[in-house]
Amino acid sequence: MDYTIRVSVIAGFEPLRLGLVKTLGGAPDIEIIGETTSLGDLISNAAMRDADVFVVDVDSLGGAAQVTVAQLNEWLPALNVLFLGNQEDARVISPDDLPGYMRLNTVGFIFRDGPTTRLIEAVRLVAQGIFVCEADVIKRILVKLMHWASYTETQTETLTEREIEVLTMIARGASNKEIAQETFLSQGTVKAHVSHIMSKLRVERRTDLVRVALTKGLVPLNEEQVH
Repeated sequence: MDYTIRVSVIAGFEPLRLGLVKTLGGAPDIEIIGETTSLGDLISNAAMRDADVFVVDVDSLGGAAQVTVAQLNEWLPALNVLFLGNQEDARVISPDDLPGYMRLNTVGFIFRDGPTTRLIEAVRLVAQGIFVCEADVIKRILVKLMHWASYTETQTETLTEREIEVLTMIARGASNKEIAQETFLSQGTVKAHVSHIMSKLRVERRTDLVRVALTKGLVPLNEEQVH
């Protein structure tokens, strides 16, 4: 590249942050213009906001990645962000999360324990506006999307009347305990019903279960939900 890439590093774990600064700062075409432990500091530091790429450790998001991404879009809409995480972080990313991340100007996700050459090259690519992501993450998201795309109405017919009843209560926000009390079932039986429903509808999270139930018309919206 013919220009110097200005980078700001955000990582709460000091050894990691210092290591990133040293590694990236050692590249001939990268200049570290700032480092901090949290995104809050980034917002209040005008100098750091001038970076071409923001390298953000996922752990510094405090377990609220989606909220933070929304804040980033509001505060700094032209951000080029490279997120660093691990396999567990990759597993919790779902297609539902993508719209928030993709509203960033350019976004990338790589494993923090990868080779330094991978990190430096990822920063260069994100600086050029090129999407960067670990193959394992892309594969996981594509598999989930394929499952959703192959979903058919015939599969919904396999739900029993009791499962439809439980699903309706879940969509209305009832907990397993509340469902058990209303249906006079044990919590263990309710948990088994929920597991069977999730398997039949090909979802992994309770929130996905509600989304599928509502979008596919499997349960009616009550009056409160309509409003």
